[in-house]
Amino acid sequence: MIRPHLREVTLRAGQILCEPGDRIRKVYFLHEGVVSKLMVFEDGAEIECALVGREGAVGAMSALGMRTAVTRDVCHMSVGALVIDVAQLSEAARQSELIHSALDRYCAWKMGYAIRNGACNARHAVEQRLCRWLLTCSDVLEEPEIRLPQDVFAKMLGVQRTSINPILQRLRADRLIDLGRSRLTLTDRAGIMNRACECYEAMSITEAEMLAPQTRSVRPHGAALQFRGGSAA
Repeated sequence: MIRPHLREVTLRAGQILCEPGDRIRKVYFLHEGVVSKLMVFEDGAEIECALVGREGAVGAMSALGMRTAVTRDVCHMSVGALVIDVAQLSEAARQSELIHSALDRYCAWKMGYAIRNGACNARHAVEQRLCRWLLTCSDVLEEPEIRLPQDVFAKMLGVQRTSINPILQRLRADRLIDLGRSRLTLTDRAGIMNRACECYEAMSITEAEMLAPQTRSVRPHGAALQFRGGSAA
């Protein structure tokens, strides 16, 4: 149903897909990598609300009627993606209960994630939040290596890099991570989970509940929203 409307594109590292207040016109399905959805404040400060990777779609809520962006969506890596016009995906959701259900579940999950993330930022210590973010980013990337500079970690958490560096050094000293140039590898996932706040587990449980098997079966290339095969193709 939507396959003829999907187009291959290449996204650049640092590319901004939309700004707050923009009219959302396209939905992106990443082949790999990660996009951050950032809340932007009047003084220019940014803090991350959610991450999107192969498990979902950037701009998915627009297909259900939310056509104005509230976040700055930034692609962190040079990656390939499939893109579809919002109007075409919206029409497919109108015609297909399967596609509409997949979008609805995914958007409900991401909304809950953003709410929990906001509460976590207000409640928990930087080290707990950083460990939770590293776990989440690794999940989205589907690998233990995170190829991002350390200043990105600080920016996503809304803190100074000077707050992040000592924590990373402690994690490395405790052999929980390995650090390289613009690269961090989780070497002891269980150990990092012990340092993370309760929000990581809570978010993971919510994901499992919201993205039920029938939702996971309709996705474009291995992500949580795959619209290939069956009646959704």
